[in-house]
Amino acid sequence: MLRKGSIFLITLPAHTGDHTQEGRRYAVVVTATNFIGSVVTVAPTSTSARPSLTRPEAEIDGRKCRILLEQMLGVDITKLNNWIGVLNDDEMDALDDALRLYHGLL
Repeated sequence: MLRKGSIFLITLPAHTGDHTQEGRRYAVVVTATNFIGSVVTVAPTSTSARPSLTRPEAEIDGRKCRILLEQMLGVDITKLNNWIGVLNDDEMDALDDALRLYHGLL
């Protein structure tokens, strides 16, 4: 199911020498459901990222991780084949709060 809060396992390209996430990892759709088209914005996750007000926490496949809003990127929906699940209500609320803060809407 493709909607805001959907979790997919994706493969990010390798970036040698910088701090962006790469390789296979979970990513959360952050595009508002009403605006989903052929490309959506996703935020990769990390199990080792430091806490931050703009890194909401979620539990995915039994592991705590942080959603890295500072590393959001566009992904063609045809590449979102490995659906894992969807954030729960509390995680969605935390994601919405963090997105508002990240974009200066608070």
